[in-house]
Amino acid sequence: MVTPMADSRDSDLISSITPDVMASLRRSRFFEELDNLLSPTDSLELAPAQCGGNYELSENILRLTGYDSEAVTDIFAVFRSQGGCCDCEILYNVAETSRLKAKYWQRRAHDMNRPTGRDNE
Repeated sequence: MVTPMADSRDSDLISSITPDVMASLRRSRFFEELDNLLSPTDSLELAPAQCGGNYELSENILRLTGYDSEAVTDIFAVFRSQGGCCDCEILYNVAETSRLKAKYWQRRAHDMNRPTGRDNE
């Protein structure tokens, strides 16, 4: 059983490493690589990868970039603390910018401007 004191220490540790983890990920271009998979710039030639509700794509990128198991565990803890509980949520909630997030909001704005069919009632 995890005690509240242990949770607090874990939370403090995650908070203390977050700035350095994020700086390291930006330097390694992690967010760009993940965005390239989930929202390719040339979607006519490359089909977007699908988020499986896990960190499979992220883990592959991190491993190829040279992060070891301990670092990957820390990185995922930082992602979870910021609402990134799977590959797509990393781009929606953790990354400062991403094509995936921009496309989502563009679709939402477009859908909000479409007539609903009630205009003639």
